[in-house]
Amino acid sequence: MTGVVTVAAVDDHPIILDSLPGWVEGGDPGIRVTATAASVDALLAGAGRDADVVLLDLDLGDGSTVTDNVTAIRAAGPAVVVLSASDRPDAVRAAVRAGARGYALKNEPADQVRVAIRQVAAGGDWISPRLAYILATDDATDRPTLSNQERRALQLYATGLPVKSVARKMKIGEETVKQYLGRVRQKYASAGRASPTKLELYYRAVEDGHLQPPS
Repeated sequence: MTGVVTVAAVDDHPIILDSLPGWVEGGDPGIRVTATAASVDALLAGAGRDADVVLLDLDLGDGSTVTDNVTAIRAAGPAVVVLSASDRPDAVRAAVRAGARGYALKNEPADQVRVAIRQVAAGGDWISPRLAYILATDDATDRPTLSNQERRALQLYATGLPVKSVARKMKIGEETVKQYLGRVRQKYASAGRASPTKLELYYRAVEDGHLQPPS
């Protein structure tokens, strides 16, 4: 790819968005930040939809999933590089399955992120060397694959919310929530990690990266 690579970014931390143009461009006239926003919807409603590459934060506070966000951005046209503090293997796999072409950590040197942007803009793929090692050494054979809705129900329920509150947050019926949780329990049982109680579901969610461990 020749010419200027245009970059947009989605992050719900204002301090990140304010500083992003300076370190992403880094004095390089071949990379230009054209738009930033706190949500994917806001970005795609403006100039961000015309960018060559979108830097996407993994965990936004609006309740959206990385799968939905990557899918929406790809449908609009830009390529996606996930830029996150998370090195959870399941998060990386979910982003790549959804169509992200790159995955960089927020503690990467800025020049490495620029390499990722250029490589993805040129039609290639890029992943942090540290993440490549984690994925290569991660044993995921006993980690069941959860759908987005199953994962969201698990996250909400395992942190202590009752089924009624989970249903309200997910905007679905209580019986549907129970079905999702039933499927989650069945998948863990089939993987040899039965989780009949809420506490055990919490442990499974933390172990598999669906929830952050307590600080």
